[in-house]
Parts: sequence; C-alpha cells; structure tokens
Amino acid sequence: MKKRLYLKPIKGKGRGVFCNTDISEGEVIEVCPVIIIPAEEFSGLSATPLMDYSFYFNKEENTLSLTMGFGSMYNHQQYPNAVYLLNREDRQMVFTAHENIKANTEICINYGGDYGIDYSKWFADRDIKIILFND
Repeated sequence: MKKRLYLKPIKGKGRGVFCNTDISEGEVIEVCPVIIIPAEEFSGLSATPLMDYSFYFNKEENTLSLTMGFGSMYNHQQYPNAVYLLNREDRQMVFTAHENIKANTEICINYGGDYGIDYSKWFADRDIKIILFND
C-alpha cells in the first residue's frame, strides 16, 4: 500500500511533508496523537531542539505537546494550504486542507495557528533565514 504522505528534503527548509494524491479543500489530511509534556518539564524541553517541534497544549499552564505522525514535520507558510486544530479532549491534532492541494505538493501550516499570521519573529529568534518561494 502506497503511503499518502511522505517526507522530502527541501533546500533551505530541511524536510517537508508532501502528499502522493490530490487532497480536497476541507478534507482531513491526518489525525495525529499528541504526547503531553507537563509544565515542570517545560524549561528542560525548551533547551533542546525538540522545542521547535512542539505545540502548546495549554499555554496558560505551560504544557506542551509533541505531535506524532507527520504532525511536527509540517513547515510554516504565512498563507498555508492546510490548517490544524488541537483536540485537547482526545489528545489529537487534526490537520485539514485549507484549499485544494495537488499531488506532490508540500503541505504547510501557519505556526501561529491562524491563517495569515506573520510568524517571522519565530524564525528570527532562532537565527533561521526564511526562503520565500513564488508560486
């Protein structure tokens, strides 16, 4: 059975998540279980590269989540072709197509959580140069 999603190296970005088939707007791309990192482990995790692959589970409580599957591997785009929603009750992250996505296209999310949010400070704080691609 051919996998629907795959990782591919991208110059200047590391690895990205791509799809083997077309995905329709509104279609669920992936449902990923999350591992909860308790607040008392926040500072320890923040000193490691894993911090860049985590999401806040509950920002007020300083708890994080590591998303399994491809969930922590989606790259950022200010106007992404996919969105995500954290389901705290089921401890899952649900990734959904924000627009029609053609096969062999990189699937991107907005790290700020909302479509159109400028997240360049996140990259600048990590001394990561942003490479912009024109469609």
